[in-house]
Amino acid sequence: MGPSRYVNQPNRPNFTTQTKIMKNLLPLLAITAFASSCGTSNDSNHEPMPHDPHTFAKADEAAITHLDLDITVSFDSKQIIGTATYDIVNHTGTDSIVLDAKGLNIEAVSIDGNETAFTLGSENPFLGQPLIIPITKKTKQVAITYSTSPQAEALQWLEPSQTAGKEHPFLFTQSQAILARTWIPIQDGPGIRFTYEATVRVPRELMAVMSAMQRASIISTCRSRFPPT
Repeated sequence: MGPSRYVNQPNRPNFTTQTKIMKNLLPLLAITAFASSCGTSNDSNHEPMPHDPHTFAKADEAAITHLDLDITVSFDSKQIIGTATYDIVNHTGTDSIVLDAKGLNIEAVSIDGNETAFTLGSENPFLGQPLIIPITKKTKQVAITYSTSPQAEALQWLEPSQTAGKEHPFLFTQSQAILARTWIPIQDGPGIRFTYEATVRVPRELMAVMSAMQRASIISTCRSRFPPT
């Protein structure tokens, strides 16, 4: 697989890997921003959103505006491993931003380049857990290093025997309706929209594709690069 540059639309991410260029990239790349609970905003340009009961996010208080994703896809362990770096906006001066996570191993979190503590709240069998990260009024960026579970609901791993060519494995992501949180920590609601860019590393014989325009490909590195819009 070679690095490929794509320009995306501010949508829910999804992705796929295979030997030929196809629309893919986990639900991750097809990411759509999410909705959040209601709140009073100090941002004159920010309009309150209706409460979404299917996300822990409180996007009226603090929301994602852009994602820079850097991940490695492991077919051996059936995991995605990497870092999701978000630009955020603090609408109300709240002291935390809340994301959705389900079955994820959160290894580290940093704000504006400095590692910080974080909290995973009580688990709901359908919604997963709230990932609560402390921020300040001036916080601009949050980075989360994580790995997925082999049982992540959004990740569909196919053995070579299940593909048309029967030579290589295949992965695609399906983030709908609220499964993006099983492969990336995110504000997982359709009312929260943001732009994204991504670097995806896969085995040399494969290629990662996503819901974005491919700009460039570097076969020798086995890395696909999807630049921002």
